[in-house]
Amino acid sequence: MSQFEIVVGQIVGFFIMMMVGYGCVRLRFYGMKTLDGMCMLLTRVLIPLLVFSNAVDGTTRADLVGNWGIMLLTAAMYGLLMLVFFVTAWVIRLRGSRSHLFQAGFIFGNAGFIGIPLVLALFPKHGAMFIVLMSIVDQALLWTYGVWLCEPVRDESEAKVEAGEPGDSGESGGSAQALPSRNLGKSALALLKRFANPAIAGILIALVIIIAGWRVPPMVLTPLHTIGQMATPLSLFYLGGLFALTKWWGVFKRYELYVGLVVKMLAFPVGFYFAMSALAAVTPLPITHEMIQMMSLISGLPTMTTVAMFAGRSKNMPEYAVGVVLVSTLFSLVSLTAISTVIFG
Repeated sequence: MSQFEIVVGQIVGFFIMMMVGYGCVRLRFYGMKTLDGMCMLLTRVLIPLLVFSNAVDGTTRADLVGNWGIMLLTAAMYGLLMLVFFVTAWVIRLRGSRSHLFQAGFIFGNAGFIGIPLVLALFPKHGAMFIVLMSIVDQALLWTYGVWLCEPVRDESEAKVEAGEPGDSGESGGSAQALPSRNLGKSALALLKRFANPAIAGILIALVIIIAGWRVPPMVLTPLHTIGQMATPLSLFYLGGLFALTKWWGVFKRYELYVGLVVKMLAFPVGFYFAMSALAAVTPLPITHEMIQMMSLISGLPTMTTVAMFAGRSKNMPEYAVGVVLVSTLFSLVSLTAISTVIFG
């Protein structure tokens, strides 16, 4: 079976599983509380175990060292996506929280729910290792820049009051000088807490095991594999359930949605594929054609579900964020098939 046929088969399977999740919610087998539990189970247990169990299964230190080029491609992909969507948001005159959420929605793709199953099916030999190396860059940017983009944008007067600038309060000069230091300390602590999550923990533990040359016994690895494999159907049940319960259709009135879908999910992956292929041909960088194919596909994934979670937690236009997630997920059933004809054709 060709890689293109694998992509099409995976997408058809994704659609069926999403519709099963949609039907279960419409038939009231479960509701939002159960979906919230699914989300916690996926992000804290199943996806970390899926990545960990596949990464440590036969991967050696030499494999890790020989494939670090995937991190270069991941950094290049995110750097270009940030630039493209910063400029796009400016050109189409988006402002404030709407601009930031637009950028977050089309920079961070759904690697956890959709990308990982695709990559593992397409690249059974090196896919898990690619995911581990990619995730180091991906998670670092998501839990810093991504979280910042999903927070409400305040006006300048609020920012000045919170910063304790002169004239904004009756505090003494000493207190005003001490406040930035306390804020800096709190910001640093908050940043560290963002990295204290199961996904990062699973990646780091897998890296330690691979670098140390340890081997996880089959009697331990087999059940971990089995548990991790539950992530794909459950994540798609979750997305299908969101379709049934969320008032997401208002996003169709947002003109930037259509710009984002075309740029992110059609134009960018194809452009990235040809640009990186040309770069690999004229430089000695450790970048293989397989890596370029994978990262080009990853660059065209629909919006990461975590973006909607961040927006909801911050009470920052959550329905807008959920709408972008759901519409881009539906569009990906067509767009991933289209770009695969170029990448794997």
